[in-house]
Order: sequence, then structure tokens, then C-alpha cells
Amino acid sequence: MATITFDATTVEPDFGMAPLPAGSYIAQAIESEIKTAQSGTGQYVQFTWKVLDGQYKGRLVFDRINVKNANQVAEQIGQKQLSALCHAAGVLRLQDTMQLHNKPVKLRLVIHEDDKYGDSNEVKGYEPAGMQGMQPAAAPAPFAQFQPSFAPPPQAAHAAPAAAPWMTQRA
Repeated sequence: MATITFDATTVEPDFGMAPLPAGSYIAQAIESEIKTAQSGTGQYVQFTWKVLDGQYKGRLVFDRINVKNANQVAEQIGQKQLSALCHAAGVLRLQDTMQLHNKPVKLRLVIHEDDKYGDSNEVKGYEPAGMQGMQPAAAPAPFAQFQPSFAPPPQAAHAAPAAAPWMTQRA
């Protein structure tokens, strides 16, 4: 037994991290990083979102967007999701995921049910945080013309490969 003096009436309890109810939340990205998929054949951007208002202000939501995948359809879906996020944040020429940080957007959340790991939130859409007074962004180029390269530029045989500017890891 250990002696301790603690008054639980002075500290708000933490009852765990149940998912937020499905719905729309104003949030901003506070962290992001490029990660390699478990298969080793793709990459995704992992975002940490912080809810900015309402009953769940301060809660975190985690999100992944495929940017490179061996499955062409999965890659196209991920690129469309990233495009939706960029449009919602007003960053149409993305060079670094940090450009998306601290830009309020509206996240549409659903609950992903998982008997093995427990339920969690899943981001199903992005919209501008405030629609009043905003001009719609110019229509994006058709997907066939929008083919961003997620591979580093070719290097000389003796040079170390460099990551694309948006793939730079932040400490």
C-alpha cells in the first residue's frame, strides 16, 4: 500500500476516449506527417485535428488520407479527399502539409464500428468552416489533367534521394 493525498473533486475525470458523436465539427489540423503504409507500397498523410468549439472543444480527431497506393482506385480516392481538404482550407497549391495547419475547416465525422479495436471516428468529408461571404473556389482541373507526382525527382546515380518538398518530415 502507498500513502497518497489526492482530492478527486479538484480534478476533472478522464473517462476515456469514446468517439465523438457522428456529425459536423469545426476543427483545425495541428499536426501532420507522411507515413509509409504497412504494406510498404504506399504512403498516407496522417492528420491530427483539434475541435475548436462546442461541447467537444479541445478533443482530438485522427485522420488518414492515401496519397500513394499500389491500387490506382485507392490512390484516386485519396487524391480526391486531399483535394476536398485543400479546397475547404483555401490552400489550392499544396507544397507542405503544414500549409493546412491552423486553418479551420468543417469535418464530417462518422463512427467506424470495430469489435476488435473499439469504435473510432472516421472523417468522411471536408467543407469550408464558414460559408457566409465566401466565394466558391475555381473548379479543379479534370482528374486526368491533375496528376501530382508523389515520387521524389530523379537524382544523379551518386546523389542521395531527396523527398518531395511536401514530404519533408517535421520534428
